[in-house]
Amino acid sequence: MKSITKKGLFTESLEGISRNLFKDHKEIITELIGDSSGIYALYDENELYYVGRASDLKRRVNQHLKDRHDSQWTHFSLFLIKKVDYIGDIESLLIRIAEPVGNRAKPRGRDSKALVSKLKNLIKQKHKQELNELIPGRSAKKQIKKVRIHTSLVGLVNKRTPIYKMYKGVEYKALLTPKGNIYYKRKVYTTPTAAAKAIVKNATVNGWYFWTIRNAAGDWVKLSQL
Repeated sequence: MKSITKKGLFTESLEGISRNLFKDHKEIITELIGDSSGIYALYDENELYYVGRASDLKRRVNQHLKDRHDSQWTHFSLFLIKKVDYIGDIESLLIRIAEPVGNRAKPRGRDSKALVSKLKNLIKQKHKQELNELIPGRSAKKQIKKVRIHTSLVGLVNKRTPIYKMYKGVEYKALLTPKGNIYYKRKVYTTPTAAAKAIVKNATVNGWYFWTIRNAAGDWVKLSQL
């Protein structure tokens, strides 16, 4: 068993162990592992077949000698986890990156629409800056566009349009109508701030900066930027 001396998530590991070795010397390996929690990986020769997590590694690997994975793997690796609070995130990340064929259920990640929108806006800003540097003689005043500040939701959209917010890791969706009403969980709100307060409860919030909506280019922007 390899010891991992650096501070981190893992304490020790067993890597590239033959399936036959486990079957022939199961009692030795299980005694070595003890009741440790961790991540395990099953391999079909050199190909990753399955990734899983277990609070009792020795019992879990033994199960895979009898279940649907029985004939699918030839080697396994075990990684003992020190910080068990992260074991679910580690398993999810490995499955999403490696996509092992034995993992039928693929974990879903958090929605990244807001982050993608920010990336697009930053790239657009950089392109504008590069263009201004390439074309001299343009005054800064000509480049500044007047921003219209909306004080009412009425007429902001011409059809029922989804609005979105990722707040504390949870995705929230609502609908904005041409009449300026926001529908969220079967309730109607006439201002974006009122709809936002239904989510953040007692926290101070400005709904124009809380909610995001797709603009004409298809990018997610804050209501205040529409």
